Amino acid sequence: MKRAVRRRWMVAGGTLVTTAALLGAACTFPSISYRDDAATTGLEAQAGDGVAPFDSASDRDVRDAGPRIDALAACPALCEEAGIGVCDAGTCGIVCTAADTCPDPVACPAGIPCSITCTGAGSCASTIDCAGSSACDVACVGAGACKLRVTCGGSRCKVACLGANTCAGPVVCNADACDVRCKNPDSCAGPVSCSGPSCLVDCSGARACGGGVTSRAADTIIGCTGDGTCGQRVSCTGAECSVTCSGVPSCEGGVCCDAGTCLGVRPACK
Repeated sequence: MKRAVRRRWMVAGGTLVTTAALLGAACTFPSISYRDDAATTGLEAQAGDGVAPFDSASDRDVRDAGPRIDALAACPALCEEAGIGVCDAGTCGIVCTAADTCPDPVACPAGIPCSITCTGAGSCASTIDCAGSSACDVACVGAGACKLRVTCGGSRCKVACLGANTCAGPVVCNADACDVRCKNPDSCAGPVSCSGPSCLVDCSGARACGGGVTSRAADTIIGCTGDGTCGQRVSCTGAECSVTCSGVPSCEGGVCCDAGTCLGVRPACK
């Protein structure tokens, strides 16, 4: 069955041309706009640099099969009394503010929302696991924070790698809505992968996403907009995938789109 490829248009010298006509004058994977309902500027519109608060009732309950949990009532026992963090409106908050704090693995309680903030340089040096949380926000702010694997699931997961050399290990998101931001130099050096209904990966820091990006989500947006980003292969499947490679250089590892609809790149894998 032939895959659908949506034709995109660009303006060159006042003349409207197809992106296919520009392939010979640009690199293998030229800069092409995202689809109309998720433009490049939409990367910033969908989420800011910080960690968004939990504002959905679905974030406060277990979404998997089985008994639902009232996070507001359950948080004290699962989070504070267990010595994991501090509850705030049903969310278990773990904050590592000083340099090199939280050197041991961080594991969020299952069934309630979790927020992890690593602001100290070199903080959160071990693994971060919130795969069992109903929703999870991870902010790696201090230089070199979040050195090993970050795993999350639930209704939504946001991983914001905001400091230089943050998120050095793999970032694995299996949430319904995955949002990974690699916004500073050399952030997300390990592979980034996601699955579920939707995935957004923003590689805007210089040399960000050096370990490549893989998405099996139904709807994927990947932006390799920083210089030297996405050094390893970018690949996606699912219903629709949009990839932008506008950094100089970017996507030197190649792009493999095997989705039902590919936007921004030719649907070819080598």
